[in-house]
Amino acid sequence: MPLLPPLDRARGCLLGLAIGDALGAPLEGLSAQQIRAHYGVVDGYVDGARAWKKKPFRWRMPGLYSDDTQQALALCDVLIECGRIDAHRLAEIYLELATPRGSYMGAHRGVGRSFRQVLTDLEQNISPSETGQRSAGIGAAMRIAPVGLCFDPAQPDELFDSVMAASLMTHRDIRSLAGAMTVALAIQGISRGAARIASYPLRLAAEVARFEKRIIEKYSKVAVSIGDHPSSMSRSIAQVESLLEMPRDRAISALIEEANRHGASPACRRPTMGFPPACIPTCLYLYLTTDSFEEALVEVINLGGDADSAGAILGAMVGAHFGVEAIPERWLNGLQNREGIELRADALLRGSTEGLAIPNLVEREKELSAMEGVCRERLLTHSQNGGDLGANRRI
Repeated sequence: MPLLPPLDRARGCLLGLAIGDALGAPLEGLSAQQIRAHYGVVDGYVDGARAWKKKPFRWRMPGLYSDDTQQALALCDVLIECGRIDAHRLAEIYLELATPRGSYMGAHRGVGRSFRQVLTDLEQNISPSETGQRSAGIGAAMRIAPVGLCFDPAQPDELFDSVMAASLMTHRDIRSLAGAMTVALAIQGISRGAARIASYPLRLAAEVARFEKRIIEKYSKVAVSIGDHPSSMSRSIAQVESLLEMPRDRAISALIEEANRHGASPACRRPTMGFPPACIPTCLYLYLTTDSFEEALVEVINLGGDADSAGAILGAMVGAHFGVEAIPERWLNGLQNREGIELRADALLRGSTEGLAIPNLVEREKELSAMEGVCRERLLTHSQNGGDLGANRRI
């Protein structure tokens, strides 16, 4: 395990999350075969126009992250301001990002149907404790890394309470809630030097199992799927240990098979499906079987599926492990809002914004969303004028 200062790990974690998200966002929804057909191997930022010629709303400004990172940055701001996740303060930020609603979802980029319903409910003054959706999605896990960075292992109650406050607003399925706990625990451990060894999945699974029981004890009246899937995350994480010596294709097939044992709906066909027992074990597997930040992210985004969320989760893990110095310079230079992300990592570790000129989240995200809109219009005009979308920019 590299001996790195905590700040290097924290910066690596948050920048890794954003970079993985930005690399994967234009590929979201594609299969690995479609990615190969359109791009070969993606190893940089693309705009997505080549693969989504008839769906301009799927085109992305190269180097710009999606809602995964936006929500992670919102968590950072609440943690810095309150010292914990306050669900009402978090809801305020989500709603501020959503205005004006006339431009689809305001500054939110790439949000799904479930999150749009959450925003609608919050606008109608429904309590954040009652807005969680029933689907077993990956959204609670994709954004949760800042909570893992913020709390020490000696603060299990604080970690649990903040993960649940951040997650119940959008998700009620125990697989989603336990998935968020899994990622938070992984980031907490990795950022503090947990050994990257073959037995790590079993140790992590044991921690997750304890928190699954706690979710059931405390939130049985709120959480769903408890009767059918009370330990799906701990079981799917534990399975990773047995895959580490397998050939890659066999391990990927085994990850898909295991995910389907835990009620994937629709049935899981890709290891990076936006379903916690699929995507999170896949990220853990790749974290343990790749040798660099770049190798890990290139592998995961080229699997397709929910490529932005898988990229965000794995990027946070490998960033926390290898640190910011291991991130390719071309990816750092091409990332939008790099400074705002790094400054939030600094503030999380300090517990203070003193001396740090952190850009306002809502204002900055509105600027970035407007920039992406201009980028999309230029691509569309280029296409309508007979331009070749196959020549889109790669960084």
